[in-house]
Amino acid sequence: MKKLFFVLTFILISFRAGASDVCSEYTIAPEIKFTSSYGKLRYDRTKSKIELTREGEEYGIVEQGLFASGLALVSVTHKVSANTISMRNKAGTYCVLPVDIDVFVGYQDPVIYLSHELEYGTCEYNVVLRHEQTHQQINAAALRYFLPKLKESIEAIIKNTPAIEIKNKRDGDRATQDLIKAYMRQMEPLVDFFKKELLREQKKLDNHKNYQMEGDLCRRFHEEHD
Repeated sequence: MKKLFFVLTFILISFRAGASDVCSEYTIAPEIKFTSSYGKLRYDRTKSKIELTREGEEYGIVEQGLFASGLALVSVTHKVSANTISMRNKAGTYCVLPVDIDVFVGYQDPVIYLSHELEYGTCEYNVVLRHEQTHQQINAAALRYFLPKLKESIEAIIKNTPAIEIKNKRDGDRATQDLIKAYMRQMEPLVDFFKKELLREQKKLDNHKNYQMEGDLCRRFHEEHD
C-alpha cells in the first residue's frame, strides 16, 4: 500500500518540477479543507434473495453458485471544489491559482439489505443481520485506515499541479474548472486503489468457511430448541 502512494507522489512531484510554462514560477499553497463521512446507514427489506443475489453478482461480491439473503453496499465518493485568483505574470497574461480547496473523500448511502423472505427475529435473520453489519464495520475501519494516506497524497496532487495560464480574466472560471478536473483525474488512481483494497477486506468475511460456520450456528440453535 505505502509503495503505491509513494510512487504516485513521486510522479506528481516530478511532473511539477518539469513544468515549463510561464506560471510554473508560482508556488501553490492554498488552504485545503479535507472532509469525510461514513454516511447515514439505512436498512432495506424490500428485495428478494434472487434480487439481492443478482445485485451482489453485479458488484462482484457474491460468487457464482451462492445465494444472498443480505447485502451491504456503500458508494465511495470523492469531490473537489476550489476558489481561485488570477495573477498577472511577467509575460502579460494571467495565472490562475487556487486560494482554498474543499476535498471530500468518503461514503454515501451505506445500506444493509435483508431479504423480505427472512422472518424477523429468527436465528437466520439475526445471523444475516450481524454478517451485513460486520461488512459495514469493515467499511468504516478501512476508511479510517486509509484517510491519512489519501489526505497526504491528495495534498501532494494539489501542491504539484501547475497553475493555469489564461489570456484574460474572463477565462478565470473555465480555468478553475480545468484545475478541478486535473485534481479529480489524478485522484482517480488513489480512489480506485482504495476500492480494490476495500473489496479485498470484505472478501475475507465472504468465504465458504465463514458461511459454513454461520450456517452451523442456526443448525445447532434449532437442534437445541426444536
